[in-house]
Amino acid sequence: MLGRRALACSLLILLTGVLVTGALGCKRDLGECNLDGETPDGRPIDGPAAFDIAYRLTDGLPMYEGQALVQSTCGDGSFCHAPAAVGADRVGAPAGLNFDVALACTVPFDSCDDQSPPYADRSGRLYGNQSSINSWAEGMIQEMRAGAMPPGEAGRRVRNGTPWLRKSDDSELPPIESTEAQEIVRNWLACQAPVIARTEIPASEADELEPCPSVDGEICIYNGPAGEIPDPVWSEIYWSIMFNECVICHGPPNDNVDQNPDNPRGGDIPGGASPAALAALDLTGPNTTDTTSWPSDSYPALVDALAADPGACAGQGTLVIPFDSQNSIMIKKLRGTQTCGTEMPPLDMISETLIQVVEEWVDLGAPNN
Repeated sequence: MLGRRALACSLLILLTGVLVTGALGCKRDLGECNLDGETPDGRPIDGPAAFDIAYRLTDGLPMYEGQALVQSTCGDGSFCHAPAAVGADRVGAPAGLNFDVALACTVPFDSCDDQSPPYADRSGRLYGNQSSINSWAEGMIQEMRAGAMPPGEAGRRVRNGTPWLRKSDDSELPPIESTEAQEIVRNWLACQAPVIARTEIPASEADELEPCPSVDGEICIYNGPAGEIPDPVWSEIYWSIMFNECVICHGPPNDNVDQNPDNPRGGDIPGGASPAALAALDLTGPNTTDTTSWPSDSYPALVDALAADPGACAGQGTLVIPFDSQNSIMIKKLRGTQTCGTEMPPLDMISETLIQVVEEWVDLGAPNN
């Protein structure tokens, strides 16, 4: 019987080219679930635990380590396995096969329902995608071990390279291709892929990355320590936010290595995740191999610029209105309160702290500085 079961699993992998459901009993690839780093009788277990926390360097948003690795490499709200990705933006991922596990809210809970879509919708999307991950878990880890997912150079080009740091020692999470990262994901999947659903700004440093009050039984963790918060200056906002979170979609595919020290990715130039987003707004510059002038090159595309075809907001307002953040489409999209198109980044979130910096820059007149 075991031989037949193993053969059935192998045949299904060959036929689908992707993932194996647990219904056929192929659970052996996931192994044992390490929930908290110790056995029930208190003995320590080597290796990652499913509830080990990481935080995003730029803004301190928390996720479980496995959640962060899958989110940043499989979709990040905008490409491949993200619900918002359609057509070419899916880079070959089957329609509906979504693994997006971004947080549902990053503001105090009493403000969550003010966002669009409401918190209930965001939570439903998060837990629906968590369920999808659990259904496809065995195949996910097989594809990662085989080097098929993320898909080679195409996967490296579109993934979000913003570093995630461990709560335990501030070391950076390893790349998904590494054995260490795949073991983190394996254990997270074996433990039913737990997800942090919500975060808030901590009341004090002592609260950073500690649990915050749950409202509907969801897991809430306070923000972690953010990287250096940018001043309300366009060049700093560009490198801290636009380059890290927006150019991945609003930039062209680029396989060249950038030797420019001003590139915070250290040689990796994001872009190419969404041809549709690039057609609507280009946040780069004419020289795609040198990022030095990208802040000033992209400035006219945003400030006093009408939302243009082929974007969903064409004819419905101005992206950045100097001295008026409240009516600027970009701010509305960052907050998820837009009346056209989708939030930005789609189905992902930038922390309230960083949005407030962008708002301040706009209300100072959005200077090109």
